[in-house]
Amino acid sequence: MSIANTVGEGRRERKKQQTRQALHEAALRLVEEQGLDGTTIEQICEAVDVSPRTFFNYFPSKAAAALKLPESGVEPDVEARFLSAQGELVPALCEVVGSSMDVGMDRQRIKQLLMRRPELLPAFSQWMGSVRDQLIALAERRAADHDEAMRAVSLVLAAMNVLVHTRTTPDRPGAERLLQALDGLVDVRSARLSDPEPTLDA
Repeated sequence: MSIANTVGEGRRERKKQQTRQALHEAALRLVEEQGLDGTTIEQICEAVDVSPRTFFNYFPSKAAAALKLPESGVEPDVEARFLSAQGELVPALCEVVGSSMDVGMDRQRIKQLLMRRPELLPAFSQWMGSVRDQLIALAERRAADHDEAMRAVSLVLAAMNVLVHTRTTPDRPGAERLLQALDGLVDVRSARLSDPEPTLDA
């Protein structure tokens, strides 16, 4: 590939990312102001000066645009690293899920937006279900069987849920934070009940 072609591809990719970001910002602003039902795809496109056809090249719905949900839960290069990885299944899956945390998917921002606009929850839940299915299908290619893959993915996603609801500074790679959260989940498995609260008759 020539240098000119490489430069051209780089420019096209930057243009795509700029368009995607502009659509997200327009959708977010309009949904915040008007609600999901009060916002149309045509309004989002008009704000960015693109056609509805262009919109659907980037997002499947206005809710996905407002939330800036990735097209896929697993990027091709991340999938390739997982398929060639050595060692244990769960840490390798933590690397897969952690990669999305490292490239800027702001789950705290999404959480806050969902609290302000709960009508976005169905779209987010549908996307999370799709990501879970993708992860299970990927894990099956390296796990002993489907059940092992499903349990491993469920464990990693539970750890991610812990991180979403924990106010921590992301000062370490996502995979490391997921593994630490997993250790906490394992520890709580043997947690003892506290003493019963005293009753009025005591």
